[in-house]
Amino acid sequence: MEKKVMIIGAGAGQVPLINLCKQEGLHTYVVSPFGPYPGIELADTHINEDIYHVDALVEKGRELGIDYVISDQSDFAVPLVAYIADKLGVPGNKPEVAQTYSYKSKFRAFCEKNNIPSPKAVEIHNADSLPEGLRFPVVVKPADSQGSRGISKVESYTDLKQAVLDAMAYSKKGSVVIEEFFKGREVVCEGFAIDGVYYPVAFGDRNYFNLEGKFIPSQTIFPSSISTEIEKRIIANERLITSILKPGFGTVHSEYLVNEETGEFVVVESALRGGGVYIASDLIPLSVGVELTEILFLAMTGQKEKAIEKLGNRIERASAYICFYLNEGRITSIEGIDKIKSMPHVKKADVENLHIGDNVPFIEHKGMRKGPFIVEANSLSELNRYIHDIQSAFSVNIDGKAGIHWS
Repeated sequence: MEKKVMIIGAGAGQVPLINLCKQEGLHTYVVSPFGPYPGIELADTHINEDIYHVDALVEKGRELGIDYVISDQSDFAVPLVAYIADKLGVPGNKPEVAQTYSYKSKFRAFCEKNNIPSPKAVEIHNADSLPEGLRFPVVVKPADSQGSRGISKVESYTDLKQAVLDAMAYSKKGSVVIEEFFKGREVVCEGFAIDGVYYPVAFGDRNYFNLEGKFIPSQTIFPSSISTEIEKRIIANERLITSILKPGFGTVHSEYLVNEETGEFVVVESALRGGGVYIASDLIPLSVGVELTEILFLAMTGQKEKAIEKLGNRIERASAYICFYLNEGRITSIEGIDKIKSMPHVKKADVENLHIGDNVPFIEHKGMRKGPFIVEANSLSELNRYIHDIQSAFSVNIDGKAGIHWS
């Protein structure tokens, strides 16, 4: 009989998973309200339901005889998938494990309990009861959001309450985390977990726009330029986390801050899903040759030995996504898109949503970035030349003036 998979979400992050499941002969049911989501048309069947209505989806899964429940590249979906899979008795992760990876406050408490290096943090639920004795600057963030929404750096108590209120607006639980600011460069660590064992895949460097008080990535570049010694210590840390939480299977996307002068690092978050902005689906295959979507499928369908074997097959290349943001105002011209699309090293150019006449608001979170461009190369030096070529060829004018910010 044809196996059936329920895929939670229909956005761009689910497209590689939908395509692979169909290619492998599974009947794909995608869950999403109606909207401009590419997965709706791609899937065999669309279930028009809010992804948070988990009990309704459990009932629907029983009715349909669903064999698998999955999602990728979405923090919000991880605990939902675990809950539904657990209730249906199909392969998945324990709900408590999924919640620890997904909710910043739970992950911070887990790290503190197990002596995992992470920023000291406190969770609050009321902007009128701010903790005393904080050492500024601090970072304020919703306890359960994604996409850098509601995250800000705060320098003093004067601005703290407003930052907490802003963050609370993005939290479904009405909960905010205030954590110490750790000075260092950001490194992303990609891996895969199978039956509580961690398999490292790749390290990348993350750069940010120069926007005061905001944390909005401009680029993620593979491979990272950090030392092998620091990489080994981070991998040991990831193995420790995995051995304690014991996820059944899943891509692990972790973000670290590294102080190269002291050698110290902290894990900012560790998510049981593939990195977004095409990290899992494109950048990792382009840079190290590991097809994380395929490995996720193999693990989900019980082919774990084959998944482990494929995790060991590597190449050594380079890849990156590069984004940009625009000044506030009206777009008056766009130049260079066709030239960039003709460049053989450019694999994707997500600029179809830019139109002359559009009004551009001030950038508040990373969902408001433009792009990305996905670039591949044989080495980091070659990659940097290609990025320069793209930035030189592309221009957008806002109200008649150059309006692009790359950094």
